[in-house]
This record gives sequence, C-alpha cells and structure tokens, in this order.
Amino acid sequence: MLVTLLTGCRRDLWVYTDEFRQVALHTDWDQATEYPGGRTWWFMSNTMNGIHRHGTTAEVTSAELSLPRGVFTGIVFDYSPDEYSHQEFLGMTRPDSALVHISPSADQPLPDDELYGLSAVPGYISGIPMNPEGNGMYLLSAEPEIMNADTINNVVIKTGVDEDLVLWEDRDKYKSVEIEQNLYANPKPVVWKLHVRVAVKGLAYMYSVKATVAGLTDGCWLAPLRHTSTPCLQQIEKWQVAMGDSIGTLISSINTFGLPDLEMPMSPVDTRRSLARAATRAWDADGHPEYNEHLRLNLQFLLRDEATVLNYHYDVGDDCITINEDQLIVNIDIPIDYPGGIPDLPYVDAKGTTGFDATVTPWEDGGQADATM
Repeated sequence: MLVTLLTGCRRDLWVYTDEFRQVALHTDWDQATEYPGGRTWWFMSNTMNGIHRHGTTAEVTSAELSLPRGVFTGIVFDYSPDEYSHQEFLGMTRPDSALVHISPSADQPLPDDELYGLSAVPGYISGIPMNPEGNGMYLLSAEPEIMNADTINNVVIKTGVDEDLVLWEDRDKYKSVEIEQNLYANPKPVVWKLHVRVAVKGLAYMYSVKATVAGLTDGCWLAPLRHTSTPCLQQIEKWQVAMGDSIGTLISSINTFGLPDLEMPMSPVDTRRSLARAATRAWDADGHPEYNEHLRLNLQFLLRDEATVLNYHYDVGDDCITINEDQLIVNIDIPIDYPGGIPDLPYVDAKGTTGFDATVTPWEDGGQADATM
C-alpha cells in the first residue's frame, strides 16, 4: 500500500513496513486437541513498553510476519480472540500482563446463598468477585471453551523495520532481507477437565441436583502458560446417575482452567492486585506450579416430591482431590466412606402420588433439571 505525503512542493511516496516479511512462523498442531480452522499470533516486546504485533489467519501451519527490531515474547493460539465467547484476552500489549481469563456466565442465576452466596464460599477462599448487581451473591463464571496455546520466549529480531512507513525509493533494501528468521510453535491444551464423583444414599428419591465449585482458577497467564492465583465460582449442571442397591453415584465433568497456582499473580480482574504488582513476580516458564488443592463442592438436591430441598457442602483437600497434570485433569471424589458423611436423601413420595402439602422451601424456577429420575 502506498501513502502520499505532501512536504512543500514535493510529493514523497511511502510504503507501510508491514508488507516486508522477514520472519516465518511455523506451527505444529500434533499435540493440540484438534487441527484448528484459524490461528492467532501475538508478539509483545520484552521491554514492557507496549510495542506489540498480532494477526489472525486461516493459514494455521505457516505465516510470514513483519516485526520490528528487539526482543519479543510470542504467543500462538488457535482461532481468534473473538471466536471465544466464554473467555476473554486481557493485557495483550505486554508479556507480564497477557492473560486468558474466564468470562462471567451469560446467565447469572437467581440469588441462592447455598450455591452462590456466603454459604457456598468459605473464608479460606478469597478473591472471587461479587456479582455486580449487588445482590450479595458471588459472580458465577462460565465454562471455558477448549483452547490450545504455545509461547515462544526471548525472540531476538535483528532485521526488522522499526518505522511504520519507509520511503518508496528505499523499499528494495528492506525487501532484500525478507525471511531471515524461522520460528516454531507447538500449541498444547491449556483448558483442564474437572471430574466429580459423589456417593449418595437414597439416590432413588432425588428429582434433580445442582452444584457449584468454589476455588478453581479464573485464568491462565499466557507468557509462562501458568494459572492465576485468583479463584472463581463455577457451576455443574449436567450429571450422570449410577444406581446401586442402597448407594448410588453422581458423576459429572466440566471444563475449567484448573487449580490456582500459588506462585503466580492474581488476575487483574481482582482489583485488589494491580498489574504493576503482578509484574514483580518472576515469570519462570520452567517453574513447577504449586497448586492450591482446596475447593468447596456445594450440592443442592430437589427430591422427587419436587418440594423438599437439601443442601450439602464439602470442603475438599488433597484427601479428595487428585491431579493428573499430563492429561490436565482434576478429580474430586466423595467416596462411600467419606469421614464427614455422604449425602443421605430421605424417603419421600413422588409428586402426585399422595396429598402431600409442601411446607418447606419451594424450588425456584430458572434452573435446568438435567439429572431427572
């Protein structure tokens, strides 16, 4: 593209330097969850001065880039930021602030202290944001979509063009240095799975169940590809039921960013920590995460009379939580012999079979009964 600038009586012709491609980016998707239909690359200056270049392309295996001189951190991930509806990309001008952060759930539920309020979040889990509606509930986070990413650290660009425009008459000397460097990325999954198993007595008397988990991380710092130390609140809606003679099992699975990494900064969405403070931490991509293995599992049962509601809260630690880092899996297991006792649902008649007059707290509209029996 040409640009004409008027200086006195002379017309100078200029050309944008993003047309000069001196770096080739090659991406291998063999460790990703799928071969994507698009790719985003994002290079940020290591000087933290905000200089950055990025682009999204349907060509997912190779691309020619135009980068200025300097040392950069490159982040490569599948698709484009706009294609993710359940997570957002923040601070993408500096390596120390680049973050993929879980978005709030599009449908915030009706107030319910047992699932979304003070009863659902114990005092030892701090940092979950409150619902901005001011209803006293915690903000419910969405379930993140599958994502793959890789980081290319400390890329030294020696042949780049610092200016946005160069004179047309000088273009040949820049074209002569095209494709001087080759960079390689191998994106891997960054979204984890949470698997939950709960043994339940009297499962035959259940009509439906809702659940939330407090304490999972709210995102992933993209430069080191490590989790934030800020927790969030996520919901579990879909359950499978395995019936036994006297004790059954509830089984479910959701996407999550995993457990908080205590060695990393909190996310900037939590305004108590600034990006400046976060930048004081070391961004050691080779460091081993120190995960916070403390979660609260909140279960709310609606019995088959469709009137009786029972709530159970489980503060689970490493006795009930197992981590499989290779497969990005967190397991919560409430077994039959759980020391605090498992959910014990009492006998009730099914709705419509007796003249039962409900005097207990009614079940509010607005939830989806996925585990209906």
